[in-house]
Amino acid sequence: MKWIICFRPAMNIGIWKAFTLHRPDFQHVYAVRYDPELKVWITFEFASQRFNFEWCSGDEAALLVGDLFENHKCIEIDSDVGNAIHLPRLIYCVSFVKHILGMNNPFILTPYQLYCELIKLGGKPIFEEIEGEPDGIYETEDVHTAA
Repeated sequence: MKWIICFRPAMNIGIWKAFTLHRPDFQHVYAVRYDPELKVWITFEFASQRFNFEWCSGDEAALLVGDLFENHKCIEIDSDVGNAIHLPRLIYCVSFVKHILGMNNPFILTPYQLYCELIKLGGKPIFEEIEGEPDGIYETEDVHTAA
């Protein structure tokens, strides 16, 4: 199953603020996926106040994808099917996403560590602008070389 893992700045509280202060784009993480059978986008998020599970389609989905593009660092990755039993057994945003993905690595504690690990596991950054192209629209070399 493909997932989009979304990293963003957040107003963290307590000791968590100290762990994420030096990586402002990686202070919170949550998961998003598209369900082709239901034709909806689903977000799975654990925040300090509550769990958020939201379904959206149509205009709401367009707003979601626009927000991912503008305000997040996103990685697309296939999840492993398995049991993700790991320590620490704390439930917070990173452990929640690790459970969704079936990851069993107790040394991944912060959103940035998770981001780096997902890249190592073959995750691909998505929704990123190409440097020098503020609108994100560009032509590939294949277009220029095609006869």
